[in-house]
Amino acid sequence: MKRQMFVTCCVMVFLAMMVWGASPGAAGDKSVNGHPELSEEEMYVACADCHQEATPDVYKEWYGSAHGIAMVKCYQCHGTFETFRLTPSREDCAVCHAKMLEKCPKDKDCWKCHSPHAFKTR
Repeated sequence: MKRQMFVTCCVMVFLAMMVWGASPGAAGDKSVNGHPELSEEEMYVACADCHQEATPDVYKEWYGSAHGIAMVKCYQCHGTFETFRLTPSREDCAVCHAKMLEKCPKDKDCWKCHSPHAFKTR
């Protein structure tokens, strides 16, 4: 009976470790900035090359937007792999849109009024 209980516990621990290791938030599968770790080679691949498949809705929204048509690249708003920001700051937007930001409320992020990748007013 003790042996059966021991084997059952070992199997359950093993299965729990496998499930935890395969979960999307598992330790080691994200870097400090929230983006999955990439190899040295992968860091030089354009974001769109992966995100066309990884996040197709976001990619299509960007592609059809003024930024997509003007070929504004992901890193210009979100930073490089090393400096990645999921949500760009007002300062990031001001690099290209300083005059527009003068007319916008100072206490609001751009995303309060504009959808993040289509850039249409909500």
